[in-house]
Amino acid sequence: ATYNIPVDIYLPPPYPIQPPVIFVRPTAGMMIKPNHRHVGSDGKVYMPYLSEWRAPSHTLVEMAVCLSSLFGANPPVFAKPGGGDASSSSSANNGAAGAGAGGRRRDQIASAATSMATTFMQGVFNPHAQQQQQQQQQQNGGGGGSATPPSYDSVTGNTPPHTGNGYGQRDNIGSDDPDIRRATEFSRIEAELAEAKRREEEAEQLREAQRLSEAAELERMERVEKERTGELREKLTTRLQGRLSQFYSGAREIISDDLRQQTRLERGLDDVNAEVEDLKRRKDQLERAHVVMDAATADIGTFLASMEDNVEIPVDDLCRPSCVRSRQMLDLDARNHAITDVLYFLDRALVKGTIPLDVHLKTVRRLAKQQFMARAHLIKIQQTMAHEGGDGKRSAAR
Repeated sequence: ATYNIPVDIYLPPPYPIQPPVIFVRPTAGMMIKPNHRHVGSDGKVYMPYLSEWRAPSHTLVEMAVCLSSLFGANPPVFAKPGGGDASSSSSANNGAAGAGAGGRRRDQIASAATSMATTFMQGVFNPHAQQQQQQQQQQNGGGGGSATPPSYDSVTGNTPPHTGNGYGQRDNIGSDDPDIRRATEFSRIEAELAEAKRREEEAEQLREAQRLSEAAELERMERVEKERTGELREKLTTRLQGRLSQFYSGAREIISDDLRQQTRLERGLDDVNAEVEDLKRRKDQLERAHVVMDAATADIGTFLASMEDNVEIPVDDLCRPSCVRSRQMLDLDARNHAITDVLYFLDRALVKGTIPLDVHLKTVRRLAKQQFMARAHLIKIQQTMAHEGGDGKRSAAR
């Protein structure tokens, strides 16, 4: 007899890197066995194959085989009290009736084994369809096998509910027939070969997916590195351009300052050369004037030596005006200097207290008017003589 344990298998997004998540989904007539070693109270399955999951060595097919073996040795569900014994008896009778065909041919037995494996895989990967099938079988009153699990008494007893190949088929059905054993062994070998082939295909698909993922990651890293290199090159170029621009600006300013300094130095050199030429010219002039002065000094010395033996001439006779204006200028100039001397001695007398202040002021006021008139008259005569082309003082000196 066969019975089905409905399960749900969820594949998370990181699959196959992370293992699948499995839940036992009992039907309305089932209950989850309390304190089960591999199934929690919420129906979640815990088994070593999931905790040791490593891709690509672990596959869904091997997981289903391991799950079938664990649940075959220790079923996680049992029928609710009240109808479990009848269902178990019915399943046993149906199994015994099916075991009477021990003389069937090899191909019929292999077909039956393949059908049982297909039924188990449908129960694993499509539990909702299996639940509908079980409900339909319950409504129809039974068929080839029972849709309900063993009763609670058989589950909790010392004798396991079934043992065998892990696909729900009991081993005592035609186990003595050599044809059945050979067919079973042949089906097992075919299933192992198919599983190995599927496992190899899954591993190849995983390797291909990893290769594509690595290629995409490498391409992405190259693209990121290229973008980063471009950004760094652009930043470096901008920074170098800024530094070079600052350097060129500073160099231009230095060169401009040097050119201006050179221009100033050239102008200064020209000025120094001109000054040197002027000093040379003045030196020549001074040397010539020195010679003239030496000659004039010698003449004056000779003149003074010749005049020592002569009679002294009166002061008034030393200077004789040549005309009337020259005489007027001589008189006015003498009066001007005389008034200046008088004013000086008046100031000294005031300081010493010889004369009172009021007398000093009256005398200074009177003398200042006379000096002003003499100076004005002198200036007027000089302008007249300059206009006429004569120099009064020079004529008077002659």
